[in-house]
Order: sequence, then C-alpha cells, then structure tokens
Amino acid sequence: MKVYINRYPFIKDLIKRFPFFIKYYEDHCPFAKPGQYEYHQKTIQIRRELGSAKAALKNAEYLETLYRTLKAWGIGSRGSKLKLFSDFIDVLDNISSDICDLDGLRLDQIATEIGNVSQEIWKIINKMHIVDNIAKLVPCSKTLHHILPDLIVPMDREYTQLFFGWQNPQFQYGQYRCFIEAFTSFEYIAREVNPKQYVGIGWNTSLSKVIDNGIVGLILYSKANIQ
Repeated sequence: MKVYINRYPFIKDLIKRFPFFIKYYEDHCPFAKPGQYEYHQKTIQIRRELGSAKAALKNAEYLETLYRTLKAWGIGSRGSKLKLFSDFIDVLDNISSDICDLDGLRLDQIATEIGNVSQEIWKIINKMHIVDNIAKLVPCSKTLHHILPDLIVPMDREYTQLFFGWQNPQFQYGQYRCFIEAFTSFEYIAREVNPKQYVGIGWNTSLSKVIDNGIVGLILYSKANIQ
C-alpha cells in the first residue's frame, strides 16, 4: 500500500483533510441533474430495506430503480450503450451468485482479505456485460455500488481518474490494474477516515459513497484553487 500512497499523492491529502472535503462536496455538489440524487437515494433505501443482495436482485422495484439510477448517472451515454432493461436483468441474474458471495463485506473491514476480494470483484466485472463497450469499469462499479453499497466505490472518468492521475489510454486499456490499485487504495482510505460516521446525511448514503464524495470534493476544491 505504501507504493500506492507514494504514487498517488492525493491519497494523503484526502485522508489528512477528509472532513473538509466531505463538507466541500456538500456545498459544491456537481450532480444536480434531475434524478441523479433522487433515484440513487431511492435505490439505496430499497436495498437497505430488502436486507440482502439476493433479495434485491430478485425485487422488481429495486431493479427498475437501479436501472433508472444508472441512466441518470450517465451510463449509456457518451459513446456507450446500456443494455435494454430485460437484458440488463438477465446479466445480473447470471452473476447473482457471485455478487451474493460478497454480500455483507465492508470496505473498512477487509484488510486481511483485500487481495481475494479485489480479485473476486474483478471476475464479476469481467462477466458483467451491461454495456456494449470494452471499458466496463465505470458502468460496472456504479452498478455494483448500488448492490453492495458498503463495499464498492463508484468510479468515473471525471473524478476518480483525476484523483489517481491516470492518463486516458491507461484508464481505457489498463482497467484491471486501475481497479486493483483503486480498490486497494479505497480500502486503506476507509480504515483511516472511518467513513461510517458520515453515513446518513444527503449524498452520504453508504460507507463507500462517502469515500467517493470525499474524492469528488477534493478534485472540485483542487480545480477551484489552481493558481
């Protein structure tokens, strides 16, 4: 992990000023398009009420709201195409047992299992053909985030990629390495900042979303303060 900290200096900055960046995110949240928060919040709420990934993946209301959330979050735009809803459900059904094997794991409590867990998640992503493009990390991480909200941080190009400083070709064609380094970094950050203490207010809908919010807040602040 020390290698990743040295390679990605924003990790130290995020941990050192995490409460500040969470507050900065709250005050400058860039996700204001219709449905971006509402569908997300409803999806996580239903997931919590159902109590398990297995129950969620069999629940029609949950699946419909999850699909709406992904579309509101931009999945299927910008050159990619999200599968039709019926095909989307079939994909999740085919990998449901693999996903359910990870249910109950928390990002801040898997230090001794980080290697195995990261590999299992990547195997799921490889099987998760919900879009027609080769680069699947963004859509799959956003989908899995809503199914396993305490384990998987949603990733994107605008904030996650900048946080780690990945160039476009690296993020496009080296997605395995990007995921492994990111997931390992998220686990370390989670142990250092205790994200659970922020859960329950606004966009802080889950342990892993808190990590994402901190990262977005840091990037927003950095952009606003470039000299």
